[in-house]
Amino acid sequence: MKSRILSLLIAGAVIVAQCGVALAQGRGWPAVQAVPADDRLIVKQKDGKTIEGKMIEASETNLTVSRDKKVVNISRDNIARIEHSIGKANKGKWAAIGAAVGAGGGAAIGQSKVEPNAELWLPVGLIFGTGIGAGVGALFGATRRKREVIYTAP
Repeated sequence: MKSRILSLLIAGAVIVAQCGVALAQGRGWPAVQAVPADDRLIVKQKDGKTIEGKMIEASETNLTVSRDKKVVNISRDNIARIEHSIGKANKGKWAAIGAAVGAGGGAAIGQSKVEPNAELWLPVGLIFGTGIGAGVGALFGATRRKREVIYTAP
């Protein structure tokens, strides 16, 4: 019985180790060449510069991306790392979260006014807080996308 459990544990460890090797082999220049056209890439060059653009083509020696409606060719020798930006930004979700937080904060600030016409400040704080919170949330959400490293220079 003990040998059966030990052999199952060893087999599980081997399978997990092989999965890591298989995933690591998926990363490399062939993964860059497999990226569909118009997908967003973030290219970090060896000199420290970062170029964000949409994929046009990847040959054996060159990567071509579109950035600000201009075509940029980057030599493979100058690339340190490439990240593939996957999916769309959830601006609406983050705008809703920001609006809720802003509404709560604005209402609390508006309610804290101790004046004869304090009941006026609650809706004012609620309105301004909601608008500001939604705007900040949408800006924050625009930056949130899943990034996957698909190439690291040897």
